[in-house]
Parts: sequence; structure tokens; C-alpha cells
Amino acid sequence: MSHNVQINQKQTIDGAISALRIKFVESLEERILDFEALLKYCQTTDTRSRAFQEITRKAHNLAGVAPSLGFDAIGDAAREAETIADDASADDAAVVQKVEVLLDEMEAQLDKAAA
Repeated sequence: MSHNVQINQKQTIDGAISALRIKFVESLEERILDFEALLKYCQTTDTRSRAFQEITRKAHNLAGVAPSLGFDAIGDAAREAETIADDASADDAAVVQKVEVLLDEMEAQLDKAAA
């Protein structure tokens, strides 16, 4: 394979990754709103269990996707939120605190992108 072909392939891959990163950042606002809504459902005994399940699912998704696109802090916060929301013995306040840390990381990334 010639050097020019390798360079073109790398540029194509870099462009695709850049586009995915942009799309991910653009999705953060909606993800923030989803987690905030789930936190409200955590306040009611009737919906708490389902809210924790959804937090676990959404945080798991973020924990996988974010680091692969270079957003390690979001991935780390998501993994922590996932772990504690999936723990049946976890204190509600601890789950809320971890989700708030995740929200802070996502908001920080949005602020960074807007700057």
C-alpha cells in the first residue's frame, strides 16, 4: 500500500471520528435532560426502582461510548453512576450524587464545546 493511500485512509478515519465526536457532544443536552427527569422519578417510591434501572441502562451506554470517543471523564462518571444505580443496597442519596457528578461532567463538556 502506498504512503499516499495510507495518509488518505487515516484522514478519512480521522474525519469520521471527528464527526462522531461532534454528534456525541450534540447529544449531551438531551442526555442531560433524560438523567434530570430520571432523578425526579427517583423521589417517588412507586417509580424509584424503574428510574434506577433506566439510570443503569443509560449510564452503561455512556460508559461504553464516551471513552471510545475520547471523553474519559464522562465515561468514568457514567461507570460510577451505573455501578451504584445497579446496586440494590445503594442509598438513594448516593445514586443521586453520582448522577449529579455525571451531569456536571456532561455540562462541562457542553461548555467546552461552546467556548
